[in-house]
Amino acid sequence: MTLFVALSSLLINCGNNQAATNDTQLTKNSLPEKTESQSTTVNPSVNGIVGTWKLRLEVFDDNGNRVPDEAEMKKGYSNNYLLQLNVDGSCRMQQIFTGRYEKVMENGRPMLKVYRKRIESEEDQDPLPDIYQITSVKKDELVLQIIEAGEPSSFWFFKRIK
Repeated sequence: MTLFVALSSLLINCGNNQAATNDTQLTKNSLPEKTESQSTTVNPSVNGIVGTWKLRLEVFDDNGNRVPDEAEMKKGYSNNYLLQLNVDGSCRMQQIFTGRYEKVMENGRPMLKVYRKRIESEEDQDPLPDIYQITSVKKDELVLQIIEAGEPSSFWFFKRIK
């Protein structure tokens, strides 16, 4: 069971932005409070991201241009990650982990910040948020680009299942 939790945690935390300068300090047993920064929070129910999403394709941005190019798309692979974004700002990852999320605008780009609650038996504090740039939102497709250490990384192509 511990191996499963560790692997799940690794998958979920692969998008963590360890070098973010605007991260809120996390206290034991708590999610970070919302603070004012250079970002603007956007009502999630207006933007079409509320729902249950299944990751269907992961594509690395090899050239760092923030666009999933044809050659990169051909090298993409499937993944079984599940993300549920609720209208009240709560979320569920892999039907195992819970937390909250925010959709914010930073430097003119729509961003999604996912704050996962800690695993009480294995973690002393809540992990840093996973940060994604929202590349596109359609009725049945959500495309996120993982931001790692402040830089864009792979694209996640989700299909809406609910």
